[in-house]
Amino acid sequence: MTGPLPGRWPVAYGEAELLRDLDREDSWLLTVDGVAQSYVDRADPTHLEFDYVRLMGDVVDVLPQGPVTAVHLGGGGCTLPRYVAATRPGSRQLVVEADAPLAALVRESFGSKGFRLRVGDARQELPALRQGESDLVVADVFQSALMPVHVTTLEWVQEVRRLLRPGGVYLVNVADGRPLAFARAQVSTLLAAFPHVVLLADPSVLRGRRFANLVLAASDAPLPEQDLVRRVSRAAGRARLVSGDDLRDFTGGAAPVTDATAQSAPRPPPDLFRR
Repeated sequence: MTGPLPGRWPVAYGEAELLRDLDREDSWLLTVDGVAQSYVDRADPTHLEFDYVRLMGDVVDVLPQGPVTAVHLGGGGCTLPRYVAATRPGSRQLVVEADAPLAALVRESFGSKGFRLRVGDARQELPALRQGESDLVVADVFQSALMPVHVTTLEWVQEVRRLLRPGGVYLVNVADGRPLAFARAQVSTLLAAFPHVVLLADPSVLRGRRFANLVLAASDAPLPEQDLVRRVSRAAGRARLVSGDDLRDFTGGAAPVTDATAQSAPRPPPDLFRR
């Protein structure tokens, strides 16, 4: 591995850029077509710069102690796999990334210690993955700023659920803004497949005041909601947990998304990523 270098490279879904963070030692921002994909702190992989990734880390932290078996669908800079490797040594992790040139750039720049990085389309790879063995499945699948339609449906979620062992957790990143119709439908989709679902997001996002990320966690077993509430209510980056009847109310009666009814994910405002 030669290590990261600032610059731009053509990748399958646009142009990737690596930018050094001058305020933190050996920390890097990965973008594709100007859209932030990952923040990698090589000096401290437990540092999670993006709020939504920190929320995902909170869910990882409340899983039973010890190593986990995890599948990450969508890789980018593989920030969360690096976090799991650092906080849960001995974990077995597979990352599936559809963009081959991006995967090569990430492997060359940051390495892949603590996980295997495989190139492939997430949905096409699902049937070939080991079923019933994963403690954690993470879906953070984006092509530039958009979530591909084929990873938003009930059929996709049912395939994902087959990977989980009893009590395993499915963790997904969703991006949306007012009126949150996409996020509401995604919650309904998870509720159609799992008996226990929670939503984690900044209150301003839940009010539709800005376009941003929402994190969903689902399982066939109750999730440790009180532990999660304590973690996500930190003084900086305060977030809210929604579950139970409140979560069903949040859906507003939205129907689960299927392969037959799926529509394109919402596109963020054009000035959202302007630097």
